[in-house]
Amino acid sequence: MTSSPQYTHYSTDSTADRIKKSPRWGNDEGVAATVGTIMALLVFLTFFGMFTNQFVPVWMGDNESAHMSTAIQQVTTLKSSIDTSISIYANSLVAAAPMSVPITLSASGIPVFAAPTAGILQFTPEGVLVRPMFNVTYTYQSTGGYTNTLSPANDGRSGGMLDLYCPNRYYVEQHLTWENGAVILNQSDGEFVIAGPQFSVRDLGTAGSPNRAVMLTQISLQGTNKTIGGTGSKLVTAEMQFADTKSYENANGASLTITIVTKHGMAWARYFNSSLQSSPAGLDYGTDFWVNWTLHEQTNKLDNYYTVTITIGQVMILDHTKATVKLSVGELGV
Repeated sequence: MTSSPQYTHYSTDSTADRIKKSPRWGNDEGVAATVGTIMALLVFLTFFGMFTNQFVPVWMGDNESAHMSTAIQQVTTLKSSIDTSISIYANSLVAAAPMSVPITLSASGIPVFAAPTAGILQFTPEGVLVRPMFNVTYTYQSTGGYTNTLSPANDGRSGGMLDLYCPNRYYVEQHLTWENGAVILNQSDGEFVIAGPQFSVRDLGTAGSPNRAVMLTQISLQGTNKTIGGTGSKLVTAEMQFADTKSYENANGASLTITIVTKHGMAWARYFNSSLQSSPAGLDYGTDFWVNWTLHEQTNKLDNYYTVTITIGQVMILDHTKATVKLSVGELGV
């Protein structure tokens, strides 16, 4: 006996199984949240990329530029303090007070996005390296009519330098150097003296009969050779050891020769060429003075250096000041 199906509304060919429903999303709100999160991340990444590629370089460039302005001010302040101390100390028996100036090595960074740009401060005293070197040669007449020569063999030699190297990543890479009493700025597109040494020329004679007087200061830097790299500020302390001025005369007039061995030869050549022509004496290049320079190329181009020779004719009086300064570089105390 055949039983009839339980559900009479099924057809005779039915297997009596329920008809399955097509699958459907169970939570439309979850899908919308996921898509929204992805879109928000894309928007964030877009603005993040714009910020890192556009704003960070500009921001860091401003930071590095501001740091260079601060460093120039600090180094020129050190130079001015020493120059003033020499002027006061010359021929004096009163000890000068030590001068301390903080030198900022690094440019500020941007939290999370960019680290500070570190710098390197190097002090090289006289005698450690052949350069920089500043030599003066002048033949004068001493008491009794004897002829003597101020030269590198006696008081006519000086040297040493303080160099701040700033390998800027967004601003132009620069060296800021204090040598032979001058502050020199060196960068990829050139170099120039931004603060000259104690040097002047005046003419005490009449037209056609020059009677030139030159005032010149040589500074020898003494101390311990030291190089410090990193971020933050370091303290540079200068202590006057000796300063004295002597007046040398030659009634017949003699040539004064200044020889500079340095990495910054073009800056020195431009400085003397400009300062001598614009001096109160109004000297003419090729007639009253000459500036010659020679480039010494080395296997490593970073070791290239110059010899610059400045010759001033018909110098009858040389007021020569020789100073010795002890320099030290250390941590900035709190």
